[in-house]
Amino acid sequence: MSDNELEKIRLRKAEMLLKLQSMPKEIINIYDGDEFNDLLKDFPKKVMVIDFWANWCAPCKVFSPIFERAYQEYSKNFIFIKVNVDKTPMIARHFGITSIPTTLFVKGGEILRKFAGVVSYEILKQILEKFKL
Repeated sequence: MSDNELEKIRLRKAEMLLKLQSMPKEIINIYDGDEFNDLLKDFPKKVMVIDFWANWCAPCKVFSPIFERAYQEYSKNFIFIKVNVDKTPMIARHFGITSIPTTLFVKGGEILRKFAGVVSYEILKQILEKFKL
């Protein structure tokens, strides 16, 4: 292997490490539109997985541990966000959320995929694998 090839490998690894270090270390709860816009600016090339939910929503409570499990497995590849529709209705309106739970896959402000209701972990994992970078 040449020095040039080794240098390319080193640069790729360094780039991957920087990306991992800059990823959020937890599921992000959004409380206002400015926070959401900041995330879009900070991570324009990352796919964001957004769970729209409410405290009173029984199906949301069923989906929450599924979303958490997905975060634990895919936190290096995606940014996971929760939006309480009662506390931040303007974000829900912006994305046309009419039922909860609704999960969006957003990149650069554009919706890549949207589904409403509870899905199994296996289904969510299949979707995540399609968008994995």
